[in-house]
Amino acid sequence: MNRQLYAMHNTIRFVTDQPITEDEWQTIEQFFQYVDRQWSRFDPASEVSRLNGLMVGESLSVSLPLARLLQRAIRYFEQTEQYFSPFLLEQQQANGYDRSFPFQRAVESIRIEAPPESSPFVVEGCDVTRVSHGAIDLGGIGKGAAAMLAAQRLRKKQPRGLIEAGGDVIVWSDTQPWKVAITDPQTEQAIAEVQLRQGAIATSNRVYRSWKVGQRTNHHLLSGKTGRPIETDVVQVTASAPQLYEAEVMTKLAFQMTEAERQDKLFKWFPKGRLLLMDESGKMVAEEKGGQSIWTG
Repeated sequence: MNRQLYAMHNTIRFVTDQPITEDEWQTIEQFFQYVDRQWSRFDPASEVSRLNGLMVGESLSVSLPLARLLQRAIRYFEQTEQYFSPFLLEQQQANGYDRSFPFQRAVESIRIEAPPESSPFVVEGCDVTRVSHGAIDLGGIGKGAAAMLAAQRLRKKQPRGLIEAGGDVIVWSDTQPWKVAITDPQTEQAIAEVQLRQGAIATSNRVYRSWKVGQRTNHHLLSGKTGRPIETDVVQVTASAPQLYEAEVMTKLAFQMTEAERQDKLFKWFPKGRLLLMDESGKMVAEEKGGQSIWTG
C-alpha cells in the first residue's frame, strides 16, 4: 500500500505491505501537521521561532518531541566537535537562504557571524533555556526525526514498511530487503541501488538547494566551523546507518572532511555507517570503516 502527504516542504511517502487504517493515517497526518507548525524556522509562531526569540536567561516550555529532538541534536553537535551544527540559522540567512524554496537568486550579508562553539540552549525535561547567542535550524535532522517517530508507530503493526521523506529513507522488514535507488542530482536518473532490511539512508547534495549570489553559486550545506557554504568537489553524499538521525549527521560531516578525517573521526563516531560519495566528474566511491573502494554498481 502506498500513501503520501506533504509536510516540511517535502512529499512524505509511506509504503507498507498491509493497509494503514484510517485512524492510524489520521494520527500520522496530525503528527506531521504538528511538525509543520512547531518545528519550522519560517513560521514566527512556531516553538522553534519562539526559542530563537528568547533573550539570554529566558526559558520556554516546549512539546516533548521537540525537547527530545533538541537534546539529540545538541548531543551530536558536541560529539562531532561542531562539524554538525543545528545552530546555523543566522548563517543560512546571511548566505541568502532566508525564505522557503524554490528561489533562484538571493543577496547575502556583507558580514557573516561565526557559528557558536557551544550550545546556545540548555534542555531540562521540556524546559529550554537560552544561555548564549545562536539560533536553531533543525533542517534535515528535524525531517529525519519526524520520519523516525512515524516509523516507530507503524512498526508496531506493520511487519514491512518504508518511509521516504525528501530523499531520506527508513526501512524495516521481517522478510525481503528493500531496494532503494540513489539518483544523480543533475539528471535524476538512478545511478546506484542500496539493499537494506533494517535501517536508514540519507542523501544530501549541493545542487537541489542552491542559488545565485551575483555570479557565485551558494548552497545550503554550511560548514559547522565557518558558517559558509562548504567548498568541496563532492557533489552528493549518501549515508546508511541504523538510525536516520545518524545518517543525516553523517552526510553533513562527509562533505566537510577529507577521506583521512572521515576514517579518523566520522567512522569512530558512527562505526556502523557507510557512505557513497559522488564527485564532480561523476565518479562514485563507497566508504566505510577501514577504507574505500570505487563503486561499480
